[in-house]
Amino acid sequence: MTPSQQERVFEKNYAPELLRIAVGDYKSALALSRATDIRVENVFYLCQQAIEKSIKAVLVHLGLAVPLVHDLGSILSRLPPDKQSPHGYELLELNQYASIRRYEEGVWTPTAEEMSSVLQMTEEMIDWAKGVIKT
Repeated sequence: MTPSQQERVFEKNYAPELLRIAVGDYKSALALSRATDIRVENVFYLCQQAIEKSIKAVLVHLGLAVPLVHDLGSILSRLPPDKQSPHGYELLELNQYASIRRYEEGVWTPTAEEMSSVLQMTEEMIDWAKGVIKT
């Protein structure tokens, strides 16, 4: 990939749309979390996606280049000091759900308590992004 393919500056008016997509991912995660006999990793994947899009929506709103990656660390590192997100680099734990855990079941299956915690964290990230974007 060339540098221009690895990041992109979007029009500022895309930020609310991207945030709406993030909210949709979060609502899908909530609905799935209430179902029975599910693959819990999929809830975590949707939460990771909602968080990723929330952060990217903030970057778009601020007129900053958005890295076209799923690595939350790379995306978080683009935030200016005065716009740091709640949970910060603690969110990196979710990276595995955007990659290897999508295709493999691990030896560890998240508990209901851990799932609840990730859903709460996702809601807080969306609320943070809404506050920055003022939607």
